[in-house]
Amino acid sequence: MKSFCGKMLEVDLTSGKAKNILISEEMVKTYLGGRGLGARLLFDMLPAKTEPLSPKNVLIFLTGPLTGTMVPGSSKFVVVTKSPLTGGWCDSYSSGRISLELKKAGYDGLVIHGRSNHPCYLRIDEKGVQIREANLIWRKDSFETERILRESEGNAPVGISSIGPAGEKLVRFACINSDLYRQAGRGGVGAVMGSKNLKAILVKGSQRIEIHDRKEVVALNRLNHKRAKQSQVAQARMKYGTPLTLNITHTGGILPTMNFQYGTWEKALEKIDSIGVHKSITAYKACLFCFTHCSFETRINEGKYAGGVLEGPEYETLGMFGSNQLIDSLPTIIQANILCDQLGMDTISAGNIIGFIMECFEKELLSSKQTGGLEIRFGESEASLAALRMMAHREGFGEIMANGVKVLANYIGNDSNRFAMHVKGMEFPAYEPRGAFGSGLSYAVSPRGACHRRAWPPAKEILGGYPPYTIEGKAEMIKALYNENGILHSLLVCDMPAKFIPMSLDDYSQYWHAVSGESVSKEDFLKISERIETLIRMFNNREGFTRKDDFLPYRTLHEPLPDGPAKGQCIGEENLNKMIDEYYALRGWDASGIPTEETRRRYGLLGENEIQ
Repeated sequence: MKSFCGKMLEVDLTSGKAKNILISEEMVKTYLGGRGLGARLLFDMLPAKTEPLSPKNVLIFLTGPLTGTMVPGSSKFVVVTKSPLTGGWCDSYSSGRISLELKKAGYDGLVIHGRSNHPCYLRIDEKGVQIREANLIWRKDSFETERILRESEGNAPVGISSIGPAGEKLVRFACINSDLYRQAGRGGVGAVMGSKNLKAILVKGSQRIEIHDRKEVVALNRLNHKRAKQSQVAQARMKYGTPLTLNITHTGGILPTMNFQYGTWEKALEKIDSIGVHKSITAYKACLFCFTHCSFETRINEGKYAGGVLEGPEYETLGMFGSNQLIDSLPTIIQANILCDQLGMDTISAGNIIGFIMECFEKELLSSKQTGGLEIRFGESEASLAALRMMAHREGFGEIMANGVKVLANYIGNDSNRFAMHVKGMEFPAYEPRGAFGSGLSYAVSPRGACHRRAWPPAKEILGGYPPYTIEGKAEMIKALYNENGILHSLLVCDMPAKFIPMSLDDYSQYWHAVSGESVSKEDFLKISERIETLIRMFNNREGFTRKDDFLPYRTLHEPLPDGPAKGQCIGEENLNKMIDEYYALRGWDASGIPTEETRRRYGLLGENEIQ
């Protein structure tokens, strides 16, 4: 099978020893790579009920079978671990040169165990791995860390992933940075890396990645590039990037505003939406192997933060630091994004937590006495930025904030958990589910907590003509979206070309054959995705998750939206339970959310450990 190395590098930081793990072709045919292979590895390697920040937790970096092959969007990688934010399954995605360099070094992925007795970083090439002292980069921010490591390699092309101060301080939503502005952001993967005293990973490879039929890959790329040029959606996304989503969510009434109290905010328009961001773009960016560039560089040209440069901001950051906090200053949002990247924190979780604190101030559940004199109120941009620094360094009240909104709400009490917007401990991303009931179901049943990457229901409920305020057909819709994305995230290709050219599973079947020489049908892909989702569910069941964890906050279920197209809507417990019942049945899980024996047998999940 071409494009597939057949081995992973395993490093034990406690003993300082490393070895290769062999991955069979049968394993790849069964789980593909990325999320699927990560599910198999984590289930088999991690002892049940392991504490996420203990040395026994496993941190897995995975490429996909299409990585480094010229397939559009194939520079992604995924980090798989047990989340310190939720205590359950975590898969966190990013892009960057490290995915290509791992493949060129001869590895399909990297597995890290144990804890070093001193700060360290890994240097990996085709000869193996060196565990090096990290004294010069420990306590540095992510940008400075990457600069120092690149200079140590003579600024040659290398892949680097690192954590910032938030990861070192074990902030439970700390991220892992790559290529400065790319983050494996969700679930606290940076905290797991920090708990191992691992500051960074540097990879440099030189091997050629074999492709079965290079000419066929080029031909497919020409065809899909032509389709991208003809697609109005793809062209709009390449012009405006993900900030275009803000216009969609505002129009649909699902733009989180004032900690999800409202679903629209007129002040966002032409200030922090696609039009507002477009005015600040200085250059367009594309990931490796992608012709549908959706990223860009922005610069702050005036004011207190003049000179600040960022690749972004993405929609999620605009939503969570903009409308959700009533901040309509784009320079402030860009500065918040830069701070999160330097400090190494997920902008979604951080923005959600600050919005929650702002509502607590509004309801007089918190005062400046508790926050070290800081008035963290809606619209107060300087207070928002100060709160970021407090969280990252666990200073003062930041010690509580750094554990996530679920822990914070339990600390504050007074029914504040009713508007702590999270599922399983993971903070809501920038979509208000009361205006699109499918989003509510997707959040509830997602194994990693409230997640916008498992499915993107607005494509159906806001743009696709599906009735948004009904539960009818939503379980089937979410299952189909999950299954398709499960393949994209196991092949490890980006959602952007897939959704906006668009490219179907049949298209990826053609790429799979051109790259690997193996044939797989759309039906084969869907069965693989079902297997992966069931195995991940089994992992969470093993870690203690049951139906009670597939929930939504009180606000989403019981407080009608007061504005916008969805005015008067809330999901309700009965509606949520009906959708969950239907979703479980479609998956072949029982009423408690546990895959039945028949389902496990169907997907070959009753067998022995499949790792050689």
